[in-house]
Amino acid sequence: MKTIKEKISKELDASPDKVWEVISAVGGVDKWFGSMIKSCKVENGKRFCQTADGIDLVEDILEVNHETKTFRFAIPKQDMLPVEDIVEIMVVRDADNGRATVDWSGSFKATEENGKIAKEAFKNLWTMGLEEMENYIQQNL
Repeated sequence: MKTIKEKISKELDASPDKVWEVISAVGGVDKWFGSMIKSCKVENGKRFCQTADGIDLVEDILEVNHETKTFRFAIPKQDMLPVEDIVEIMVVRDADNGRATVDWSGSFKATEENGKIAKEAFKNLWTMGLEEMENYIQQNL
């Protein structure tokens, strides 16, 4: 197994402050990523989510940095993809037009073959999540 990295960047039709408000709340992923996450709660530095398919995810909250608008979390174990030791980072940047750009990246351990599958899955998942976040902000904030 080797460490594999992936990253997407997407400009959202929302201000950096509103995007950071949603991400930095840590909980409530089920509100903005409802197609994927059915429930979400935060306790003692961990985020407990259940997917729409009934899979439980336990995430370690590693960093919520309001100055750099950086959120970092780890998913040590999960049953959705053939990978291990997932660490994801979301960074909100100003796109210089009143809109936000979100960089969503991650690293994980996998075989080369599984890594290729997982990279594509992460890119699709993150893109879908950011599109849903943009819709949530436009409709609710």
